[in-house]
Amino acid sequence: MTATTTRRRSNFPLGLLALRTAAAWGVALLLFFPLGWLFLTAFKTELQAIAVPPLFVFTPTLENFHEVQERSDYLLYAKNSVITSVLSTLVGLMLAAPAAYAMAFFKGKHTKDILMWMLSTKMMPAVGALVPIYVLAQKSHLLDTQLALIIVFALSNLPIMVWMLYSHFKDIPHEILEAARMDGATLWQEVRLVLLP
Repeated sequence: MTATTTRRRSNFPLGLLALRTAAAWGVALLLFFPLGWLFLTAFKTELQAIAVPPLFVFTPTLENFHEVQERSDYLLYAKNSVITSVLSTLVGLMLAAPAAYAMAFFKGKHTKDILMWMLSTKMMPAVGALVPIYVLAQKSHLLDTQLALIIVFALSNLPIMVWMLYSHFKDIPHEILEAARMDGATLWQEVRLVLLP
């Protein structure tokens, strides 16, 4: 028995394919150039960074990194950012997972409407919510606290988290969940061990 292999032919002529590839690389370079420039500037002295014409060849230095650590509480700020982002993600997941589970497995006639409404809240300009958030934080004595940031970040990202988890949950075959139930898994174990991973 012999196997035949067929090579898939491109619908584009070779010249057009080369042009498309070159255009894709050009767009990628344009998109990543600012990040590359930022990276290079981090290793330049202040005079090298503002030199006209710009310097592409220079002697790298770590002076900027030392200066940031000596002149400011950079590590404290970085620690606060990590704590805030991790906790807001966990709080958001704890709220989004049950909502997405309910919408994926116990669909009602208004499930799609609720999902669209949740998504539409992300279309509101963030500036429009600043005053109410400020008033709520002030009345609850949470102004200038990390807890206020965690709550705001978690709730502002909740619609996207629900949408992402909903699309993930609805693609999971019901047979897998039934098998978990037959093995004696509780609802919490089903979500934690089967759905979320």
